[in-house]
Amino acid sequence: MRRSTLFTVIGLTVILALVLAACQPATVEVTRVVQEKVEVTRIVAGTPVVEVVTATPEPQVELPTEITMIDTNSGANFQWYWQNQVIPAIEEQLGIKVNYVVSKEAELLERMKAWEPGKGDAHLLFVKPETIPNALDAGIELETLYPDKTDVIPNIEKCPKAYLETVLGVPIEGKGALYWRSQYALIYNSEYIKDPPTSWKEFYERREEWKGHIGIVRPDAKSGSSYRIPYSFLNAFVDMVDEEGKAIPLEELQQTQEWQDAWAKLTDFYTYAKLPLPAEPPNMFEDFNAGDTWISFYAMDYALWSRHQGTMPPTIKAGFLEEGMAAGSDGYLIVPAGIPEEYKPVVYKVINFLLSDDQQIRLITTMWQYCGTDIWDKVPGVVWDTIPPWENMEPSRLRIGNSEVKNYIKEFGPDLLVPKE
Repeated sequence: MRRSTLFTVIGLTVILALVLAACQPATVEVTRVVQEKVEVTRIVAGTPVVEVVTATPEPQVELPTEITMIDTNSGANFQWYWQNQVIPAIEEQLGIKVNYVVSKEAELLERMKAWEPGKGDAHLLFVKPETIPNALDAGIELETLYPDKTDVIPNIEKCPKAYLETVLGVPIEGKGALYWRSQYALIYNSEYIKDPPTSWKEFYERREEWKGHIGIVRPDAKSGSSYRIPYSFLNAFVDMVDEEGKAIPLEELQQTQEWQDAWAKLTDFYTYAKLPLPAEPPNMFEDFNAGDTWISFYAMDYALWSRHQGTMPPTIKAGFLEEGMAAGSDGYLIVPAGIPEEYKPVVYKVINFLLSDDQQIRLITTMWQYCGTDIWDKVPGVVWDTIPPWENMEPSRLRIGNSEVKNYIKEFGPDLLVPKE
């Protein structure tokens, strides 16, 4: 190559480099936060220069370590469970202290309506299904847990969606997390009954076998069994709701032959019970322990928990009746929107813990209450030796869909159903 050509190439390269340099700013800064330091990279004349300087971190909000939980759902057995099993586990595993308070729905809702925004002092509520629409109707705002909070409550996605969307036919749009599914069931002493009935019609047809040994709580008892037993019986013989699930008016029902026949069977069925009818469930349990009562229809969880407490015979088991068995009060966890913001992430953490596989399995194996999450494949097989598998129980779940019939039983049952001694 000629010397003049070489000089020409070199000259052009130098000029090009100067032009490119002129087209770029002399210094380029790239900044990123590294923990409590800021790392600044400067590109100076094509050479990276790194400087690390102290950054002022954003102030961290200190989360509470103590919350208040109000329970308006649990009976004596589950109050024991919360206080002796669940709450100690929350404190041990999450480091969160839970102040547990038992109350009633009416008192709770009145208290919440009086709250100033952001100053509510009941952070986690455990309630019956109807409490959610009742609270919303009263103008009380609740946090939407599903699907809005699945990032902080991932276990809520294991709950059946239908239970998160509606309760008792009323839309709730994810404002509650399902903790348990409560169920009434056939309760029988396997020492005396080896082949229990599998339907209400069979139960009625075989009533003579167990005459004087059938446990039925009085219709005027405080217990929900007072109306759930007769309502479930009637449901096996007469339709009390139409095809769309709407209640058929009681006056219209009473004009039908089906209702009259069903009520006559129900009245007759009561005469085969252990007399006098027990005033409350504890009296019925005493009859079971004495060997006077062999079979009944009652809340499955309480009957089997009582078995472990020694207040029911160790040979008690549960079965299902295919035409329908009244559901108990399912348990929902809800979060009021009116509590201080810093409490909400703590409460969500507790809810996620309560919906964990470990806690849900403890729930069914300790308290014989069906899980709120669909983790049936993880439940120990021995559980199904005592209670019906959920896949068998679910089709028989019966909701009290006709409140007029329920109220009729409560008002007139003591006079019309209780056998005269």
